[in-house]
Amino acid sequence: MALHNQENWINPREIVAWKFAHKSHRDTKIISIILAALTFIITQSAWAGFTCSDIHGEQIRQPLLTNPGRICFIKQPILDQASGTPTDAEEINLYFIPKDGKPEKAKDRGLLYDESPGQIVDAFLLQIGGDDTRKIAIIQSIEIRNSLAEPNSSGKYYSVAIFDQSDTSLQRNERASEWFGDGYSKVTSGDITYEFPYTTRESIEMARTSSFSLLMARRVAIPVKIKAKSYLYEGPNIQDRTKRYLIRGDNAMVDKATGGWCHVNYNGRRGPLQMWLMCDALAASR
Repeated sequence: MALHNQENWINPREIVAWKFAHKSHRDTKIISIILAALTFIITQSAWAGFTCSDIHGEQIRQPLLTNPGRICFIKQPILDQASGTPTDAEEINLYFIPKDGKPEKAKDRGLLYDESPGQIVDAFLLQIGGDDTRKIAIIQSIEIRNSLAEPNSSGKYYSVAIFDQSDTSLQRNERASEWFGDGYSKVTSGDITYEFPYTTRESIEMARTSSFSLLMARRVAIPVKIKAKSYLYEGPNIQDRTKRYLIRGDNAMVDKATGGWCHVNYNGRRGPLQMWLMCDALAASR
């Protein structure tokens, strides 16, 4: 007959209960770890998962993807300056969504608008000279209403805006934007025709090799010679033509440019002149 020591004898029911309690505790720890991980992932996704569709307004173009994030093109009502309430007019605003960040509206002045904000013809990354800052080029076109359009013009108005992009923001570069400028695709005054030179990506990329491209980044004086007899203009507009002119071989200095126009400083026998010429009429002396 088998003998059992009462001190060493274990009730089988207690073994089952202990195993169940141990398994339940282990499963509870695993579930807690999984829930903590899911909470972290969901929290991060809520912070980092912003898209252009999260921004109030109409997304009019696919976002431009860059290394630090994405750029959104959103049509929104223009706010009344006095009351802050939306008006019937609309504009296109640029927003930057950094990686792991929230949408931020581009800083400083935005894009042009008339009765309508027009359309974005193209948007792309652009390298300018030795400037290491990431640049975004935006080509915009607007159909100007007949009552406001320049006489003898195409009515189609182009504008190029350049933005600097950091890891956290997007800001308009006023100097580079002014260099490319804006203007009608074509406008005529008498026997003179002007065509805005920067309506395509190719034309903007080619402009980086221009003799006057240094003026995109800083104010410098570039020596030039006049190619042929050229009339001077009071401003960068063919309607501003004067009776004054420079002749072939005359020397001048260019200190700024916009939309294919160059501002020249000329020292003649009758005194200094500061006026405008089409850049095509000039040859850089260096």
